[in-house]
Amino acid sequence: MAGFYPDRDSEQVVWWSTFNQQCIDHTATFVDILTAPKLASILNCKNFIATLVNGSDDAKNFGREVAEFKNIYLDSPLGTGAPVAPVPPGTIIVPLGTTVGMEAFARQLAAQLNAHPSMTDAIRIAMGIVGSGPALGTVRVVSATAVGGSQVALRLGLAGYSAVAVYMKRNGVTTKVGVSISASFTDATAPLVAGQSESREYWIRGIVDNVETGDISATALVATTP
Repeated sequence: MAGFYPDRDSEQVVWWSTFNQQCIDHTATFVDILTAPKLASILNCKNFIATLVNGSDDAKNFGREVAEFKNIYLDSPLGTGAPVAPVPPGTIIVPLGTTVGMEAFARQLAAQLNAHPSMTDAIRIAMGIVGSGPALGTVRVVSATAVGGSQVALRLGLAGYSAVAVYMKRNGVTTKVGVSISASFTDATAPLVAGQSESREYWIRGIVDNVETGDISATALVATTP
């Protein structure tokens, strides 16, 4: 997902326009994310980035016109007619509540939407939030080994993710026991009853931009050693 946001200003204008419309079209699907205030912020970004890009282009054009105006006065032969003075571009008006940090806002939204259980590849493509970075596969718990002291050593298949959330279930209760950025993770959770073995299940899920996303791995079963 890392590469979905365009580098060129003109392409960002197009991206925000498309993303805004797709969010409107899929509001019902992601109603918990695309709230009215969030949609208003997206619309502000869509409108204001066009204003910014156009304003930047106008300023560059004005600078060239001023340079040409100056050169006529400084370098032209006597008798040259007076040029028309360049007209400066208008003042940029910032709409109330416009987000500062539009790219970061876009990436945060994309991560939240991609993590939603109703997200599909077709919607990702339509919204323009499919990255061009390394492909992310299906994460897995390669092995879960009891190592004594009720600790469990996990070997993890990260499948291209830079981090994964690690979950453990025992006695019907699920707990997030940590986040791993490597293929090795040790769960040092104390046993429910000291000195007794217990059955545990482990699974993991990928993390992108601090948001869990993608498929949940298959579970791995292990009995701890006191």
